[in-house]
Amino acid sequence: MTELHPAIPENIQKHLQFVAKSFGLSEDQETVDALATSWTEKLDVFETKMIDMGMDEVGTFEKDDERGALALTYSGSLVSIGPLTEDGRKIEYTSIGLRKDVPESVKEEGCALRHDMEVEKSIEFDKGPLKRTSPIYKIVVCPLSLSAEEQENLVSEATTLIVDTFVEMNQDLF
Repeated sequence: MTELHPAIPENIQKHLQFVAKSFGLSEDQETVDALATSWTEKLDVFETKMIDMGMDEVGTFEKDDERGALALTYSGSLVSIGPLTEDGRKIEYTSIGLRKDVPESVKEEGCALRHDMEVEKSIEFDKGPLKRTSPIYKIVVCPLSLSAEEQENLVSEATTLIVDTFVEMNQDLF
């Protein structure tokens, strides 16, 4: 990776280089640099929107935590995790839109986290069509003061805002 993206952590740079091929994209430096620029912009949007919406960044998220959460993966995909109910969690995975090796999006209710979520590790699911994600770069959670319904609405609203912005960015990428 060139010096155009010195702020991107080395693990993210390596991941983007690795996944360019699985995305069905060229593996040249220009493509990897475009992915890196896009990733940086998506991270900025993710952080800004979450702060604006009152969500808190955490390093870990226990599988039995009752709150809803959002996670940004190394590849720039978004995982929305609804609050824990007696029926499980509503999970929504949204790919960055460039990948050819995963579905563009997956929505499923009644899902369960296999393990606690942790930054730098993949999310694994016991129930639902999504089994595993790329490693997680950031996790944000809903405030404890919100009811389950308010958390569900917050996660849904945040997901829509972020995904809409990511789609616009992807259209400008290549």
